[in-house]
Amino acid sequence: MNSPTTFDLANSYKAIFKDPEWPLKTTIGGFINYTALGAFLFNPAFIPICFVLWAISTGYLLRSLRLSAAGELEKLPVWTDWLDLIISGLSWLSIAAGFFFFALSLLVMSLLVGVGYDISHISKPNFLVWSETTFLGLFFLTLAQNFFLTILMANFAEEERMAAGFAWRKGLRRIAKAPLELATVWLASSALTLMALVLPPMTLIGALFTPFCYFLAQIIGSRMMGQTWAYINKIDSVKTN
Repeated sequence: MNSPTTFDLANSYKAIFKDPEWPLKTTIGGFINYTALGAFLFNPAFIPICFVLWAISTGYLLRSLRLSAAGELEKLPVWTDWLDLIISGLSWLSIAAGFFFFALSLLVMSLLVGVGYDISHISKPNFLVWSETTFLGLFFLTLAQNFFLTILMANFAEEERMAAGFAWRKGLRRIAKAPLELATVWLASSALTLMALVLPPMTLIGALFTPFCYFLAQIIGSRMMGQTWAYINKIDSVKTN
């Protein structure tokens, strides 16, 4: 199958139904997320087990992205080689955690500045400026980090090595080659995951299916990014030739 272009993103979800095992494969991922969430809510001391479960589902998403970037959209990855899923997932989660702690460190610095200059109390005249600057700065930083992490995740999935998760120069070059396509895919996948988290809990029965809907949205998002990555690779190959 030829590598699809990013201009036909409907294939990302339509082609899923061509795989006769898609209900089973997506249910397994949803059940893993469901188990991780249930274990954490039951007792936060189970957080190490939760991370292993999250690593498995994350590793599967990386495998899905890699498969779709190779041009295979009519088949979802099989749930095999679980140790590879765990290692791959934990590697990526550790990379993403680094970005999270960077944003958290900026928040701590802002709080220290507020306390140091005595503007962190609501009665202070500069409190509004300080609080809005902190909120807007972290908000846009989080958006930028989330977008850039999506690019790095695709690169990590393709190369399957830790250094690929920190290849920010390559990520910037990829963004420069197809900024509109990458932004479109990121916004679409973010909207899907947000709807999967917000809409099902509106009903009691729907809330029970939230982990499954969330995982399905993640699968579609990973496949869209895989298509886009394949498209950019084709651009590179054409320029090289």
